[in-house]
Amino acid sequence: MFILMAENLKQSVEEVDKDLAHSWINLSANVRNLASDLKLKAAGTFLAGDADHLSNETSRLCEHVERLHTDMIDLLENVENVETHGSIQEADVTCEDVEKEKIQIQRENHELRSDFKDIIKALFMWRDDPVERVRKKKVIIVSLSV
Repeated sequence: MFILMAENLKQSVEEVDKDLAHSWINLSANVRNLASDLKLKAAGTFLAGDADHLSNETSRLCEHVERLHTDMIDLLENVENVETHGSIQEADVTCEDVEKEKIQIQRENHELRSDFKDIIKALFMWRDDPVERVRKKKVIIVSLSV
């Protein structure tokens, strides 16, 4: 029974990892661009109104998908933080600092960089821990002030 539950959990985790792959964000951006291009090509034709409506609805759908993607990653990171670190609000880490780091991590995830470190992270679908980043920054600040 335990083996079956572990196998189901493993499959669920694999499915979530596939659903959170960055390729879905790339697909969303590509679809949005295609709809926008169609709108431009249809301008001045009898299809202009339909193409405009399609472009607007596609953009809304893509924004929703991208927000769900980001929210799901944030939710999973919060669950992982609670599992590994207990409560996020520890003496040396504030929720505000963690939230700032989450935003920074999300920005970095959407930047195209060619650093060796970033390529390795992308290959292994590495996700930075905002709590750990805050702790590292606080250690650096403390060591500089000493």
